[in-house]
Amino acid sequence: MPEITLPNGVRLHWREAGDPAKPPVVWIHGGSIEDSSSMVADLEPFGARIRALFPDTRGHGLSARFERVEDYTYPKKAEDVLLWLDALGIGRAVFGGASMGGALSLWLAAHVPERVRAVVSVSGPPYAPPPEDVAWWRRHRPLVEAGRFEEYYDANVRLRVGDEALARLKARPDRYVEVLGTLRLHSVASLLALLDETYARPEWLADCARIRCPVLIVSGSADHFPTVAMSRRVAETISGARLHVVEGGSHFPNRSHRAEVQGVVGTFLAEIGV
Repeated sequence: MPEITLPNGVRLHWREAGDPAKPPVVWIHGGSIEDSSSMVADLEPFGARIRALFPDTRGHGLSARFERVEDYTYPKKAEDVLLWLDALGIGRAVFGGASMGGALSLWLAAHVPERVRAVVSVSGPPYAPPPEDVAWWRRHRPLVEAGRFEEYYDANVRLRVGDEALARLKARPDRYVEVLGTLRLHSVASLLALLDETYARPEWLADCARIRCPVLIVSGSADHFPTVAMSRRVAETISGARLHVVEGGSHFPNRSHRAEVQGVVGTFLAEIGV
C-alpha cells in the first residue's frame, strides 16, 4: 500500500492492482466514512486489462487530514489526485467511483478535461445535499463533537444503505474494527471539518454540460440521494452520456448488486477501447 508526499505537502495513500502496462483506471471511494479499501473488489474482474488505482482522498483512509472545511473541497481533492498521477507519470486516465468518488470524477471531467479519458459515476451527485440529509447531520453532529465516532459511523451506514447492510458489516468483526480504526485517525476537529463540507456543498450540475468524454452513470433505484430522477438529469446534461438503473440498488449498487454493475462497467470499458 504505497504512499507519497505530494508537491503541495499532502500525504496521499493508495492501493493498486492489475497490470501496470495497461490503461489506468482511477477508482475513487465515497465520502464521509469511506476509503479505498471498500473499492478494490469492484475492479477485480478487469485485472488483466487495466491498471487499477484506488486513492485515499485527503481526509480518508491513511491520507492526510485537515481541520478546516475549505481544505476538503472538490478542487483541493482534484489537485491532490492530479499531482499524484503526475508523480506516477500518468497523463490521462479513466476516472470513476461511488458517491463522492463518482461526483469527483465528473468534476475532473468538467474542469480538467485533458486528463480524463472517460467517467463511470456510481451514485455521484453534482447536487447540494437535500434538506433532510442536512437536518440529519445537524442531529448527529453532536456525536462527532463528543468523540463518539463509532455511533456516528453506525448511523451513517444506516442512512446510506440500511440496517441490514450494517448488520452484515458487523458480522465481519475484523473488517468493522479495521474501518473504525481508520476513522479514529481523525481528530474531532478534522472529522467535523470533513463532514461539515460534505453537507454544505452547492449544486454544480450545470458544470457537467462541459463534459465531452464518454460517461456512464449508474443509479440505484432505492437510493434517496441521488434519486434516479437526479441521475437521469445528470445523464441528460452530458452529451452522449448513458444511464444504467440498478433495480433495487442501494446508494452503493456496486456493492449491493456488484455482478450487475461489473457487467455494465466491463461493457463500457470495452466500448471505449479499454
